[in-house]
Amino acid sequence: MYLKKIFIILFCLFFYGRYCFANQTIEAENNAFRHNNQGILYLKEKYYFGAIKEFKIAIDLLPNSQATAVYYSNLGRTYEEIGYPELARPCFEKAVSINVLCFDYYLKLAQNYKKLDIVNEKLLEFQNKTDSPLSQIMVGLLFIQKGDVSTGVTVLDDFCDKEPNLLITIGIKEYLSQITKTL
Repeated sequence: MYLKKIFIILFCLFFYGRYCFANQTIEAENNAFRHNNQGILYLKEKYYFGAIKEFKIAIDLLPNSQATAVYYSNLGRTYEEIGYPELARPCFEKAVSINVLCFDYYLKLAQNYKKLDIVNEKLLEFQNKTDSPLSQIMVGLLFIQKGDVSTGVTVLDDFCDKEPNLLITIGIKEYLSQITKTL
């Protein structure tokens, strides 16, 4: 009887003891992902304050990662939904600077510039930037946002011809096919 109790205690310690001494490391990447997902749920429920808080927590947990561009984009989208495009602007600009090969961020930024009525100002700024061929994406999108669709399509098509192997080119081509259907 005594031996049986010892065996049961050892058995319990062996199989369940590892849960008492579990690894307590905090995975910032996983937590940031969870906070972003919670923010998306809040955004769908139109609980904007909660969504903004969750996206900011996700950004704070993982500030220097390519995934953070998604969090900034979601935060900017939330600001725009509640009518604050001026607060969304730095979020979209940061998303573009973190992940320069995601076309969706460029498109959201160009649309934000249109909401802020600074398309002409930004168009001149990006036309003068010759250090990066990626600035031509913004030039094309800003022409389209300005209403000069044919010039914008030409600039974006020219970019696709010059840079056919970039990942962003696929997104631009899809966008161009949508735009040309409406013409």
